[in-house]
Amino acid sequence: MAPFYDRYFPGMVMYASRLLGSELDWMADDCVQDAVLDTFQKRHTFKTAEQWRAHLLACIRNKAVSALRKLSAMRNYTDSGETPLHEADANRALIEHETLDHLYAAIRNLPPEYQELLRMSFEEGLKNAEIAAALGVAEITVKKRKVRLLEMLRKSMGDHTDFMTLTALLTTMAKAV
Repeated sequence: MAPFYDRYFPGMVMYASRLLGSELDWMADDCVQDAVLDTFQKRHTFKTAEQWRAHLLACIRNKAVSALRKLSAMRNYTDSGETPLHEADANRALIEHETLDHLYAAIRNLPPEYQELLRMSFEEGLKNAEIAAALGVAEITVKKRKVRLLEMLRKSMGDHTDFMTLTALLTTMAKAV
């Protein structure tokens, strides 16, 4: 069970947190843990890993929506006038979660030198000149490798993903780490 939590738990918590919004994101861990327990109890009903994963994500979404409905009911009771989470927001969060899952998989498949470049650029926020100095290469080499890095990720993620989307995803991923 530990490998499952090491690999999937952070992404599931991020998904739940996005569904819950900033006001209830503190409940994300609980939503995920409840969903994992529910899914584990029904583990014998799934024929494929994809069915299991879809059920788990649906459980997380349902737990989050339930928490949001309770908050909405409380607000309606106190006449705060705020609206609950819309279906479109939940769908958008699911798409973002799926896309980030694909991005993480694509990153794991990169050659080690490109993973290092990604880490230095997006996680550490180093400038091209700083990366070039650390790697002992010319700054133009770093720029060319970054372009190649984005091309490899785009190819791995599918041709419909453009460079701007990849850059936004990488920035989002780096902030979550």
